[in-house]
Amino acid sequence: MIVKYRKSFFNDVGRLKQISQIEDLEFITEFASITDKPENIPGFKKLRQYPGKARIEMSLLRIGVEVEGNTLIFIRVLPRAIFYQQFP
Repeated sequence: MIVKYRKSFFNDVGRLKQISQIEDLEFITEFASITDKPENIPGFKKLRQYPGKARIEMSLLRIGVEVEGNTLIFIRVLPRAIFYQQFP
């Protein structure tokens, strides 16, 4: 898959404090670049109310992504408590 990132994604990553969260995020982004379907990514789930949008569950964080054909765009990384207020 083609993986792209938005500026808001990098801003959210800069706010992460735990190294384990950063390592998990790095694993997911690398896995996304080598997989052929987004459904193969661990914790991936499409959002029913928003076509083309999905979330990836990662311990206490949620990653907001947009799926456009063969492209996966990473948009946000937020704590679960505020993820659905900020994304999509």
